[in-house]
Amino acid sequence: MEFLSDGLQEYIGAHTTKAPEYLNELERETWVKVVMPRMLSGHVQGQILKQFSMMKRPKYLLEVGTFTGYASHFLVEGLQEDGEFHAVEINEELESIIKKYWAKHPKFDQMHLHIGAASKVLESLKKPWDFIFLDADKAGLLTYYEQLLPLMPSNAIMLIDNILWSGKVVEPVAKNDKDTKAILALNKYVAEDPRVEHVILSARDGIMMVRKV
Repeated sequence: MEFLSDGLQEYIGAHTTKAPEYLNELERETWVKVVMPRMLSGHVQGQILKQFSMMKRPKYLLEVGTFTGYASHFLVEGLQEDGEFHAVEINEELESIIKKYWAKHPKFDQMHLHIGAASKVLESLKKPWDFIFLDADKAGLLTYYEQLLPLMPSNAIMLIDNILWSGKVVEPVAKNDKDTKAILALNKYVAEDPRVEHVILSARDGIMMVRKV
């Protein structure tokens, strides 16, 4: 399900700050070489992430599920000069393309990549996360949420991607549709969690903004 017409999406894209040219190269390489290239965030969502990061100015910034690393370039824009950015990606085959384009960013020395299953990596990767972008496998979202929330200080922000799941969250769910069931379970859990305040943004495929109180 597309929430906006093609014309409106083109209009939004045309009136959003453009990505650097090297990220256009990354987007093209992703579409040519990588399975499921639609997982790439795109420059509109990238700018949303950048604006949140610039406002938050995190010292400890985490991305869970980095894919080919496109969103990382926007997230780190607001990172403090002595800050740390950590990204987790399960697919080791993507490491070379991630690092190839990360190396073009001025904050490359502050960017750290961890290859492996997120639940395992997060067991040892414990920081007082100011800002988190959670864009990993849907079946694991609730697990990652519970792993990370206790580490977040008051007023820290977590953004969770694909939370509307192409509109499937308001449609009958097939018995074998594990991803939609996982997203519905997470949405219900967060909505009832007294530790946070939250809002769903209808940008792209839905982003839930969670603030720890």
